[in-house]
Amino acid sequence: MCGVIGLVYENMVAELGHTAAELLKTLEYRGYDSTGAAIQGTSADEITLLKGVGAPSVMCESLGITKLSGKLFCGQVRWATFGAVTDANSQPHLVRCKQHLYGAHNGNVTNCDALKEWLTNTGHQVLSDNDGEMVVHTIEHFFDRQLQRLATDQRLSPAHRYQAMQQAISAASGKLEGSFAAVIVDPITECMW
Repeated sequence: MCGVIGLVYENMVAELGHTAAELLKTLEYRGYDSTGAAIQGTSADEITLLKGVGAPSVMCESLGITKLSGKLFCGQVRWATFGAVTDANSQPHLVRCKQHLYGAHNGNVTNCDALKEWLTNTGHQVLSDNDGEMVVHTIEHFFDRQLQRLATDQRLSPAHRYQAMQQAISAASGKLEGSFAAVIVDPITECMW
């Protein structure tokens, strides 16, 4: 069991961190091993990732989540299944091996070890043993594959990126085994899936 949250605003919200903290605390019954939040501001370069071991009732304040402003929030509370209870295994995960994405998941990806080996062999830098990171990297892998099929000037087009992400999520779902849900964010388009 874990819990994931995604929240998108059209404009910057000064109190987004406070709202994020309250939402994470409401999910504490779903996971108290670790807590995390990725909050994005007005650009893809303005992402603050805060995560660590501990329950949301403690970690939201100590990590500084409550003090953040932003437009997008991706959060997770974890009850550890794959990977030890460590900061590295806390979620969300921000990846930039082939494309820039961030996200978190809830559930179990049962082929986690095989995915980690495959991802490492295909050029991804996997930093944890957490199946959530494997979800984000797997989607990143197929997203990059779809974007590479586009003309260079189309790769930043929201419509083209949207279609590429749809195809990537579909392809990744064929590679991932288990029972899970995820929140994935393309920070370029500020689109959350």
